[in-house]
Amino acid sequence: MEHTKSKALFERAVKSVPGGVHSNSRYRNPHPIYYQKAEGAYLTDVDGNRYIDCIMGNGAIILGHNDREFNERIQNYSTSGIVTGVETELSIRTAEKFLSLVPTAEQVRYTNTGTEAVMHAMAMARAYTGKPDIAVIEGAYNGWHDAVYVSTWPDLQKAGDRSAPNSLPGASGLIEDVVKSTLVLPYNDLEVAENLLTENKHRIAALIIEPTMIDIGYIPAKKEYLQGLRKLCDHLNIVLVFDELLTGFRDSPGGAQGHYGVTPDLATFGKAISNGYTLAALAGKSPIFETVTPGKGTCSFVGTYNGHQVSLAASLAFMEIYEERQVFQTLQMRTEKLISEFARLADKYEVKAKMQGRGGHFHWYFTDQEIVDYRSATGSDKGKYAAFIEALTAKGIYCSPNYLLHHAISMAHTDEVIQQLVDYIDVSLQQTVGIKAGS
Repeated sequence: MEHTKSKALFERAVKSVPGGVHSNSRYRNPHPIYYQKAEGAYLTDVDGNRYIDCIMGNGAIILGHNDREFNERIQNYSTSGIVTGVETELSIRTAEKFLSLVPTAEQVRYTNTGTEAVMHAMAMARAYTGKPDIAVIEGAYNGWHDAVYVSTWPDLQKAGDRSAPNSLPGASGLIEDVVKSTLVLPYNDLEVAENLLTENKHRIAALIIEPTMIDIGYIPAKKEYLQGLRKLCDHLNIVLVFDELLTGFRDSPGGAQGHYGVTPDLATFGKAISNGYTLAALAGKSPIFETVTPGKGTCSFVGTYNGHQVSLAASLAFMEIYEERQVFQTLQMRTEKLISEFARLADKYEVKAKMQGRGGHFHWYFTDQEIVDYRSATGSDKGKYAAFIEALTAKGIYCSPNYLLHHAISMAHTDEVIQQLVDYIDVSLQQTVGIKAGS
């Protein structure tokens, strides 16, 4: 593929934008690709190259790019001229619809990004419990705030023992004392969680956990693990927070909490909640929301853009279409096909690899070992993954070059598109085997 125009735009962009991108995750070597059009399951770059999009706004675009019915409904719900800064009936309708789809949640408030929702959850947990610190899961990404950007994709040479992981900054520029105050737990290990949380029960206000870890691919929790954490947090007066930014509306209509049958105290939602529009939600139990209720609590929950009307219109439009088109059921069926076909092809070509996913999220791991947490995920073969992704990209599939990230499809990825992906995966796996044999 030719990327002459993207290269020229990059050379222009770096004069005004660091690295030529507004999010570091979009950078690619030797330069990022710039896009000019999106339609359905496809992206078209400025050089005219067309790609099947298998990232879909990090899973946010669940209906597909530029869905006509979705766009029309947004316009129908956005005729008041009100943009932000006030409350409307639309704000109430959207909240009511959300709570009808996430029956484990009792109340909800809207904000703008996942990081903001997590920050509010932390503040509310501290106010509710009277304790100062937070516990996170090793390898997870829960936003870029100092207290949670801890041991996110950590260097295992520095991570310490699995039974007591070190608290490592996810990036430079974080407050060292805040990072050190955050307790890090391994995923899917209830015994270690019980030991560490019990030992630190006097200071831990909240445990923030992805019920399915997706920012390192796709790693589901064991049901008994989440059930055990629920009982443990109740016993230790720790607020259990599910980070459902990625699992919400994809793991099940009620999020991963609906899929597992485990109810958190608070949960953050975003991404698919508005099919790509800027919106996040914090939902959960009424007694904890009293900490931010005017006249009852003293915890702050403010923001000029909270409940932005265009984003709420997008969310209401999405949730209506989500039910009408049986979005989860369709995405789950197509995801299962991709996974089963990949397993068949990997076996055919004798490639040690597996594909894991649910509800349109998925990822490939090049290993025959069970993937249960961050440390086991790092055992995936980087070289084979890179060769596989390079082959897919050459065929016009937009994928992540990071062997520990994640992929997603949308409703616009029809059965025909899925079959095309299977065909490309077939050829790419063959090339992966060929690269291995020739090395």
